[in-house]
Amino acid sequence: MIYYLFFAFTSFLSSLAGKNKLLFVLLIIILVLFAGTRINVDNDYFMYKDQILYVEDTLKAFMDRSIPLEYCMYVIPNFLEYFFYDKSEIVNSTFLIFAFLGVTTKLLAIKKYSEIFFLSVLLYLGNLFMMQEMTTIRAGVAAGIFLLALDNLEKKEHKQFFFKILLCFFFHSSSVLFVLAWFLLQFKINIKYYYFGIVVSFIFVALKVNILTLLMLDRVFPRVKAYLDAMEWMVEDKANVFNFRGLFALFIIILFAFHYKKLKNIKYFDVLFKIHIFSLCLFYVFSTTAQVFSIRTFEMFSVAHLLLYPMLIHIFHPKLKLVGWAIIILFSFIQIYYM
Repeated sequence: MIYYLFFAFTSFLSSLAGKNKLLFVLLIIILVLFAGTRINVDNDYFMYKDQILYVEDTLKAFMDRSIPLEYCMYVIPNFLEYFFYDKSEIVNSTFLIFAFLGVTTKLLAIKKYSEIFFLSVLLYLGNLFMMQEMTTIRAGVAAGIFLLALDNLEKKEHKQFFFKILLCFFFHSSSVLFVLAWFLLQFKINIKYYYFGIVVSFIFVALKVNILTLLMLDRVFPRVKAYLDAMEWMVEDKANVFNFRGLFALFIIILFAFHYKKLKNIKYFDVLFKIHIFSLCLFYVFSTTAQVFSIRTFEMFSVAHLLLYPMLIHIFHPKLKLVGWAIIILFSFIQIYYM
């Protein structure tokens, strides 16, 4: 109930914050404090708390961990020791820093790139805010930085893009997938081959193909396999490849595919749409091998939805654009319900 009220209030605030700098800053502050001061509201809270409390004192000891962690989990808590003596204060401050970085990067990207600020923030509040800023907090920061790099990706500004991706790596090793997305976008691959990729990924699901074994990635990159095994240790139920968000993502692909020629010249659409298809392919391909990784990968790329989905209004006649608004608003409310 508390989050429903919070969602209603911040959604209303976002409807006013798009063109008002003071309200925009206020929205960031409210979201940061809500996410950064939460206690035990998600499955990962105690895991992160222990990692911060018992972080190694030296970089060598940190790098020698049996289960690897990203450097942010060493640098941030140890840096905060210069300002705080109490361990609980270090833990709380670390969560607050992650919340600040995750929220700020995404809202800045939305303000910079989104055609309709309100719809993008509504999508963010409907799922990704709770999922990334309050659960997968490291991935949340990486995803926000990646979203800020959209303009570099569009303009093929490779140095600026890879500088931001290096920052992503500092927070989450899965950011290597952002490099794969960049690699794909360097080639002028016809959109029909992206659609073909969706079909192939469905075949992988139907045949239960193990992509790690097929490509011998478990042998070539044993550290990757160890990381995936550690993530799978947390899995409780089978990944549902036909969950609501996955089905809606497919629905978006079908809608945009029928209107691709009309939409492809809209700024950022082509890049965002191809990233969206790529993320769904990864979701299905890894769902039979590494379920948690499959879901987390889809969630990391889901930041693209914040900018892509509002473009739905362009497929409707100007007099019917409210239909596009209604679809996005309804989707956001349903996400809240299923959260």
